[in-house]
Amino acid sequence: MDLLEGDLIVIKLFKKSTAQISDENPSEFTPASPTFSIWGLVYTWQLVFLVYSIVNIWRKTDDGFLYIHPYTLHAAIFILFIVNMFLNSFWLILWDRFKFGLSACVIYVMLTTIVGICVLDHIFLWQQRWDFIQLNISGDIWAMCFIALNGHAAYSAWLLVAASLNLTIWLKRKLLVNFEGWATTFSLILLSIGIIVYWILENFIFPSQMAYTWSPWLIWFLTFAGILSKHRRLLLQKSFNQIFVLTITCVCFGLFIIRVILFSIRYSREEIPTGLHPAGL
Repeated sequence: MDLLEGDLIVIKLFKKSTAQISDENPSEFTPASPTFSIWGLVYTWQLVFLVYSIVNIWRKTDDGFLYIHPYTLHAAIFILFIVNMFLNSFWLILWDRFKFGLSACVIYVMLTTIVGICVLDHIFLWQQRWDFIQLNISGDIWAMCFIALNGHAAYSAWLLVAASLNLTIWLKRKLLVNFEGWATTFSLILLSIGIIVYWILENFIFPSQMAYTWSPWLIWFLTFAGILSKHRRLLLQKSFNQIFVLTITCVCFGLFIIRVILFSIRYSREEIPTGLHPAGL
């Protein structure tokens, strides 16, 4: 439904695109219009994931069909994925009807389902990684990392942004004019907390399991670039929220540099999976 949104507008199922609705409900959190093309990137990644999953139905190893063993693409992943797609379609309808309160609730549930998928992706691949080595299909470990782990992580990162934007628009409509800026501030704080929690998880709690999950940083940097680009005049006027966005961007850049340094050290010490040892030691 998201990919066909333009055609669905023509047949009047939708009145406007998601970007148009965002532009008509401006906030200091709203990024520049080209930023919304991230939806296309995210859904292309999900399509690649589905194609990879379907192809695996016919692939066989010495132990039988690949979708049975190693059982990394668990049925629960697809159940949550289907639920997420239904919720996404429902969210599009609510968003198109300006039901920002309900749509905010729905998109946060969507975020929960895709985060659940990410957790399962990492757990099952880590548990089954040695089976790929024993079956001489270690390349699938890297395929899973890029297609499933990073694809779903990118979707999660973008939904965190989209949910924060949805919440901003809803809060702005509820607050008095003098307090509208606090809607953006509150959402930026929530987004910052989400990013920091993710950074802690990937670097100190699950450094091996999440060693090659990099896509969220791409999404977040594109988002902040889009916000700063759209509101550069406000930044020059020293708007509190735009200074806050710039500060978050700088902090994220610092966290990313630390992430790269920690990854390099652990890779050189073979404390995480490497090219020669894709399952780790």
